[in-house]
Amino acid sequence: MPINERYRQQVTLLVQTMPAVAEETCFALKGGTAINLFVRDMPRLSVDIDLTFLPVAPRDESLAALKPRCCG
Repeated sequence: MPINERYRQQVTLLVQTMPAVAEETCFALKGGTAINLFVRDMPRLSVDIDLTFLPVAPRDESLAALKPRCCG
């Protein structure tokens, strides 16, 4: 499979995943992927999702609050 096709598939999966991520108000999309996909029309390739868990809290509290949102 050509590398271009592999990246296209990764970006397709990433975009298909975003509605599920957007349902959780505790996540904020940030970074190069967000800019490339939603603001700048893919000027460079980036195929990961950078998320921040909100609100910012001590690590133990954040992990306890994050678990049910990620693990069901």
